[in-house]
Amino acid sequence: MRRLKLPLIAAAALCLTGCVKFTLAWADLKPDGEAATPEALGAFGVAAPVETSADWQNRIDLYRDELERHVFGVMPDATDVDVIDRELLDDAAFGGRGRLEQWTLSATATFNGVAVSTQKVGPHDGFLIQLLTPTNAKGSVPVILMQTFCPSWDVIPHPEVWRPEDANSMSGGIIGGIATYVFGRYICTPPIEMILDEGYAIASIYPGAVIPDRREEGLAELKRLSAGLDADGERWGAIAAWGWLFSSVATALEEDARFDQEGFILWGHSRYGKAALLAAAFDERIDGVVSHQSGTGGASLNRRKKGESIAAITDTYPHWFAESYAAFAGREEEMPIDQHHLLALIAPRPVLLGNARRDVWSDPNGAFRAALGADPVYELLGAGGVEQERLDEWRPEAALAFWIRPGTHGVVKEDWPAFLEFLGAHFARGES
Repeated sequence: MRRLKLPLIAAAALCLTGCVKFTLAWADLKPDGEAATPEALGAFGVAAPVETSADWQNRIDLYRDELERHVFGVMPDATDVDVIDRELLDDAAFGGRGRLEQWTLSATATFNGVAVSTQKVGPHDGFLIQLLTPTNAKGSVPVILMQTFCPSWDVIPHPEVWRPEDANSMSGGIIGGIATYVFGRYICTPPIEMILDEGYAIASIYPGAVIPDRREEGLAELKRLSAGLDADGERWGAIAAWGWLFSSVATALEEDARFDQEGFILWGHSRYGKAALLAAAFDERIDGVVSHQSGTGGASLNRRKKGESIAAITDTYPHWFAESYAAFAGREEEMPIDQHHLLALIAPRPVLLGNARRDVWSDPNGAFRAALGADPVYELLGAGGVEQERLDEWRPEAALAFWIRPGTHGVVKEDWPAFLEFLGAHFARGES
């Protein structure tokens, strides 16, 4: 039986995710040579230099358009969000630390005048989010909008959170044990008590219930929501739609006085780290981002990259991106846009890029080089930017912070204290 343990874990890991490859390689802790400089990357894509904040403002729409055209697909022309229901589940959840609510929302995307709404989930008239607010807070508090791999009943393990009768759990049993063994203690359930004690609210979003993370079902739903587009090649990918979902939930919460309107923070790991960066780049209401191991199509550059290639990610996940992204497989140097533009579009708001040294598939060096490429915009807008020369010089107070730890792809016990240290350096906490 002992001989079967490692093969069983490896097989389960392959079933759980295809976005990671385990390796004995280690990421360098110094950025790689000449390609690490913004100048070598073609820092802003066009000939005219960006010298003033007005210059930058004139580029924002251009870079958003280029990212839509070449990476993520077309975003909606307009969005409407309806709060259908608010339900109090427990006013003293998690040892009395948090007030737990469940909201039912509906979001409508409009493309070329054609408006289509998200579908119902189970018996509900829309999709669900779970909200936890600190019971000891006085005044408004920052809120972490969180997208996760696991369904809501695993992320917020409370008996009153809705779950289908035939639902399986990813946080318990053999599969849950394997998942946490391979991908870390917090891959499904974050340290809820720790987050609440630090004065942050949590909004839990299960994006797979809205846009399925499966190629056939995902592509079908993406096409249905973007029915106003004439050509399939223009349709958005799931990363863009999940980013839109982040913004839709922010819209639902922005009228609630319990939440600090300058404290809307997005958190995502891996594919949802990509979605968090995109949402912040396209939505200026977002005040900060923790994007952990977002990799290709997230923080890591497409040019001169290590790890997962455009060819690999678009072959495995054809529903994640615009069709045009796959066309650059093997032609990355020809791309007119790259991921440092995505990061620059978030400036001057604080961003944390989380990484792990053995997660070479997500290319930590490419993410650090992208941060260096975005740094001039942060500097131009007076926010500082990257304040480290090596990947392991942890500077949580930096506006463009970079975290790297030992280990592989996942969310482990070291990660959340670092995330909260970064957030504590940038956001006021609710008084207790």
